[in-house]
Amino acid sequence: MIAIKNKRLLFIGIIILIIISFSTYALYKANYREENKKQANIEFEGIVNHIVDGDTLDINDNRIRLALVNTPERGEEGYMKAKKLVQSLCLNKKGEVDIDDGQRRGDRYGREVGVVYCDGINLNKELIENNLAIIYSKYCDISEFSNEEWAKPHCH
Repeated sequence: MIAIKNKRLLFIGIIILIIISFSTYALYKANYREENKKQANIEFEGIVNHIVDGDTLDINDNRIRLALVNTPERGEEGYMKAKKLVQSLCLNKKGEVDIDDGQRRGDRYGREVGVVYCDGINLNKELIENNLAIIYSKYCDISEFSNEEWAKPHCH
């Protein structure tokens, strides 16, 4: 009788373990898909071959201005910290760009404007979260990224 109860408890325990394992896997896959969905709009990619400053870089010699992000200019406090973060995350690594639909024509200097991912890391978000940049609120009304979690508190 006791052996039967122990087998029954063991069986129930195994079933519960299988259900928990499956649920954890399903949640992981859902989160993974959601994260990659954000990067599904990548329009071009290449190697980051030059860092101009904290909010501008070159990917395969194409100049990219980070959407909504404004870092200190040369000579201003924080300039080197922002530039060094971008260098450490991106220089000579794979860069992917999601062009800002609201700024398709580029900026006044002819640069493409968008979100840049370096080895999968959202550079725009990293600069904001590390307090090395501010949101350039002038473009919140036109940028497709103004509702992103890293920009939304500053745009709305």
